[in-house]
Amino acid sequence: MMYSWLFLMAKPKGAPIVILGMHRSGTSLVASMLHRIGIRMGEDFLAADSHNLDGYFEDTNFLWINKGILENCGGIWYDPPRIEEIREGGKKFHTALDKVIKERRKMAGANPWGWKDPRNCLTCWTFGTKVPDAKYIIIVRRLSDIKRSLNEAHGHAANWSKVIDAYYSSIDRFAQICANAMMTISFEELVYEKYAEEATKKILHFVDKPESTLRKAMSVIRLR
Repeated sequence: MMYSWLFLMAKPKGAPIVILGMHRSGTSLVASMLHRIGIRMGEDFLAADSHNLDGYFEDTNFLWINKGILENCGGIWYDPPRIEEIREGGKKFHTALDKVIKERRKMAGANPWGWKDPRNCLTCWTFGTKVPDAKYIIIVRRLSDIKRSLNEAHGHAANWSKVIDAYYSSIDRFAQICANAMMTISFEELVYEKYAEEATKKILHFVDKPESTLRKAMSVIRLR
């Protein structure tokens, strides 16, 4: 799966920015970038740890709902349920999602806001219809590097190739029926000095932020 970055339709101010991407693919980097330039990515973030010293920038309210959806379907992030199971099992969490989304919209007002959690790749089938104005940023990374990073953080807890395929296959299917604006950016584009500035500009343009925020956005990147 590799989409070129694109716009499908104009969105009003205050539209949420939802980040989709596999664990260890660079979603935290992009979320931290957006948060740095003033996009409200959460209220209570998952704490940093030895595997991500800069923090995950995951709003715990969305995180716990996403975990609940997967567990209610008999799965977990590294053993994900089938899409059909998520569609059915996620119905239990509609009220919780409605409440959190309403709260976040009220806090943001006319300003952009959003959330990040790799599980979004799977639970998009539950929350997608609740944010019809959302913009989606899809993060991709070299498969071998994702697997290496997962092994370092979690050992051989799962067949990582199979898990990664489940996440991105879900994104593929979701994108085929989703009329929302989407863009895809690679982790490699963001961290390699030769491409980083142009890649960051694409993100800024997509989220309607001026290029005057470029240096602030790039300040979270460790260039290679």
